[in-house]
Amino acid sequence: MTKTKEWAESLEINTEIILPPSEDDSTVYCRTAGETAARAVIIHAVVAAGSGVNREKLTAWLQDQELWEYASSREQTLLLSPRVFREDRTGVQWFLESETTLLWALNKVKSLGLPVKTCSSFQIAEEIMPPLGEDMSEFISTAEFRPASEFNAEYDRVTKLYYHAQQAVDNNELPEDLIHAVLYHRFYTFRWLTGNDEWDNVSLDMDDNNP
Repeated sequence: MTKTKEWAESLEINTEIILPPSEDDSTVYCRTAGETAARAVIIHAVVAAGSGVNREKLTAWLQDQELWEYASSREQTLLLSPRVFREDRTGVQWFLESETTLLWALNKVKSLGLPVKTCSSFQIAEEIMPPLGEDMSEFISTAEFRPASEFNAEYDRVTKLYYHAQQAVDNNELPEDLIHAVLYHRFYTFRWLTGNDEWDNVSLDMDDNNP
């Protein structure tokens, strides 16, 4: 079957790991850098909860950091749940892809590349995010977005890949190495960053026309 790189190139989508900046340098962020950093912290805590870290301690920590209000209704429900279910462990691991996308937007991850591999949970936990339970105020207050021209170039690529992947799924022609869940969570996160929807209800509706 076709590989993602060849498939994307056939659609005239740039496949470089790090894209050249877009000529469009207009700002499309609808969130603040601090709000984006807070969202990354929340997801970090949710992933930890799904991995078995004590939820009561995580909840108390988020409340102490005055971040609890940034957690969505679904996230609060998961964090307050007394048990970790198998589906929690499986589902929340994909949230790492959203966390990576947020950290990329904040210029803390070098590149995203094509959606053909999952992110490194070790890199996020050990090299980028402050340790769970520690003060997050500096991480949030010093957060800054990467230049809009860089963001726009990657957002355009992810949007085109997502659009064409949906068509490929319908026709059973998705490239064998494309990880749809990675692409989905990247696109979902880009839409949150550039829109006003609540985290639990980000709209992925697209125009019928090719983007």
